Amino acid sequence: MKNQRSLSRAYLAGLMLSVTPLLAACAAQATPPVAAAPEVNTITVVGRGDVSARPDVARAQMGIEVMAPTVHEATKLAAARMTEILAALKNAGLAEKDIQTSNYSIQLVRQPDVPPWMAMGHAQPAPAVAPAPAAPAAAPAAPAGRGPKAPQPPAPKPPPADLAPAAPPPPTHVYQVSNTVMVVIRKLDQVGAVLDAAVAAGANNVWGVSFGLDQTDPLEARAREKAIADARARAEALAKLQGVSLGPVVSISEVVEHGPVYAPRAALASGGYSADMGTPVSSGEVPFGTQVKVVYALERAPAGPRK
Repeated sequence: MKNQRSLSRAYLAGLMLSVTPLLAACAAQATPPVAAAPEVNTITVVGRGDVSARPDVARAQMGIEVMAPTVHEATKLAAARMTEILAALKNAGLAEKDIQTSNYSIQLVRQPDVPPWMAMGHAQPAPAVAPAPAAPAAAPAAPAGRGPKAPQPPAPKPPPADLAPAAPPPPTHVYQVSNTVMVVIRKLDQVGAVLDAAVAAGANNVWGVSFGLDQTDPLEARAREKAIADARARAEALAKLQGVSLGPVVSISEVVEHGPVYAPRAALASGGYSADMGTPVSSGEVPFGTQVKVVYALERAPAGPRK
């Protein structure tokens, strides 16, 4: 009995060893091989589109800069002038939302020409007084009984007293206060008038006058169309040089470029302002550009007929 069981186990073990390689071969045949992805040749180009349009908005920086011996005096003077400037801007037609404070600063400015004794806090040295001229020597007296008596010289006059008050010493420093607003002018025919109104109200700093577009969507669309056409033309020219043809677009990206047009800085100062002469301003045109990066797939051009 034991011999029969041993023979059965040996038979089963041999059967398993013979079947296992067959099963492995069948599994290998059932799994299809993974095909390698075909290599795609591409060409990358950058197209550009530039357009321009008349601006519809202007922006400018304007404000005041004052100096005074104390912070209180400087801030009080700056506040009074800036209040008049803001009122003038609103009277010129600017809305509250189009006037925004862009800078407010207080600085200590030291005077470079202060005498050393003043900077050190010492008292001013007394000015040197020139010594009084010596009285002329008296002539020798004539002997008694001989001729007239010699006259006595006049006594020297004392130096005149300085009746004018002494000038105060120059300050060692002053405080400078600057207050600036950025304004948006939506009526371009009123730009010069707004600048003149601010200067007449006390503004002594005006700069950064620029022109731009409030709505750029239509301009972007026109620039984008030109950029795509330019990219296609460049890609076709390169493909033709290499004897291939363009395939579908693989990827595309866009870079928008635009900037304001700056007017020449006006030399505006309250001291040289004349109400009879307005400030001329020219708006010109606003340039707008965009770039597109396009990647095209390449296809082999069909071979021509054989001769």
